[in-house]
Amino acid sequence: MPEVSIQINDRLYPIACEEGEEEHLIRLGRYVDKRVKELAKSVGQIGEAHLLAMACLVVADELSEANDRANASRDEATASLLERSSETLDRAAITVERMTSKLEEALPVSDKSSSSS
Repeated sequence: MPEVSIQINDRLYPIACEEGEEEHLIRLGRYVDKRVKELAKSVGQIGEAHLLAMACLVVADELSEANDRANASRDEATASLLERSSETLDRAAITVERMTSKLEEALPVSDKSSSSS
């Protein structure tokens, strides 16, 4: 199993990962490192565990907001699809009614009386 070293707040962390996921894990580590360094600038070096916990909360908050946006987009897309489907069904119903009227008009008078009984 491959292992990569992730540097967060000037400290290396060896992390095992699946084959082929090394670059992705390194990118994630860089992102977390960036967030930790931003926090350290604003609150100071308050202890590694505390700083990492705060960074985790910041990243979790970003993920939560992204999920909320994705859910809202999905809900909007679903509503739009339902609206378009309803409009299509309405148009189809009107077309069927017109075709039925034309067929009824085209039927001979004797067929009309037998079809209405």
